[in-house]
Amino acid sequence: MKLALDSISDEQRLLLTQVDRACKTLRPIEDQCYLEERFNDQIVPIFGKANLLGLPVSSEYGAGQGADALTYMLMLERVGEEGTSVRTFFSGHVSLGQLTIQRWGSEEQKTRYLPRTTRGEIIMAFALTEPTSGSDPASLKTSFRKQGSQYVINGTKAWISNGNISDAIIIFAYPEGKRDGMCAFVVDADAEGLTSRPQEHKMGVRSSDTGTLYFDECVVSKENLLGPPGRGLGVAFSAIMNGRLSVAAGCLGVMTDCLREAVGYAKQRVQHGKRIGKHQLIQRHIAVISSNLEAARHLTRRAAEMKVKSDTDPKNLSLRTETDVMIARAKYFATNAAYEAADRAVQIFGANGYSFETRVARHLCDSRVCRIYEGTDEILQLKIAAHLLGR
Repeated sequence: MKLALDSISDEQRLLLTQVDRACKTLRPIEDQCYLEERFNDQIVPIFGKANLLGLPVSSEYGAGQGADALTYMLMLERVGEEGTSVRTFFSGHVSLGQLTIQRWGSEEQKTRYLPRTTRGEIIMAFALTEPTSGSDPASLKTSFRKQGSQYVINGTKAWISNGNISDAIIIFAYPEGKRDGMCAFVVDADAEGLTSRPQEHKMGVRSSDTGTLYFDECVVSKENLLGPPGRGLGVAFSAIMNGRLSVAAGCLGVMTDCLREAVGYAKQRVQHGKRIGKHQLIQRHIAVISSNLEAARHLTRRAAEMKVKSDTDPKNLSLRTETDVMIARAKYFATNAAYEAADRAVQIFGANGYSFETRVARHLCDSRVCRIYEGTDEILQLKIAAHLLGR
């Protein structure tokens, strides 16, 4: 039920040992936080102590280790076993936050933010989605205007992971009165004119912090512009590639945990005079989960390998396009397979699986959002088909 250890390097094996240790320390705390619907504030100290808060960040910056996309994927697969709430923190902090600054930031921005984020001194968030703008980032309404050497931002961002706990937020806005020239900014959470509100009553990811951000004449300096002026859409799309791969990787962990829980329960639960694992229809559920896990793992690993090659050859636009589509395939397949795995696991548990005291119930509610954020099922299907059909 785990990735074959002979398919990874000694260095990756050592890393996964550290990740596994951190995850085991976190689990009982996460169990309690989930039931109490509060953010698990021990993620940062536990993973920070293991130097795992900036794994793919260059070693030039703080506690970064410079790991490639495949190694980071392996980490997130293990983290995903602890729940989508935990993995979502890393997607916001690392995949969408740190990696976006590392790719697009000035040297001053990298020096200002990356060391502190890798040490856990500050937390990052990524704010693209708005109340009326989800799958179509080009339709966002947040705007900015130039005012001397500063920018003034107005608008609202919704469903932002780490939104209330973040110290630095990457946000996107159009120039006032225009529908082109989108820009990206890094906004400090204590900036004047920025407030946040927790998103409550969520269907799942109950221990993940989710917030709505309000920008009311929020002033940021010119040094906070991220990437070239007018290239915000490109910044967003490159970040989303990292985000989608992180979601796919985390879903492998969800499936692994669902399979482990389902097999364990099927071996000990007795109905009609025998363990339910001896009933063929229960065996069918387990066989489907296992087969889909292996297929999803292969697809996601392939996407990560292509991302590694693309990262080392950034001028190869054809490779970048192929990688983008492969990541879309991995995210689409893995998220749907994870949701199905959780549903089948709950079915095996029966009534006992209809409680958040079981891990399978949490996975069922949590994995549903994975088919929405970082690209809905429908958007990914369109992307994959358009690539094959051409313009």
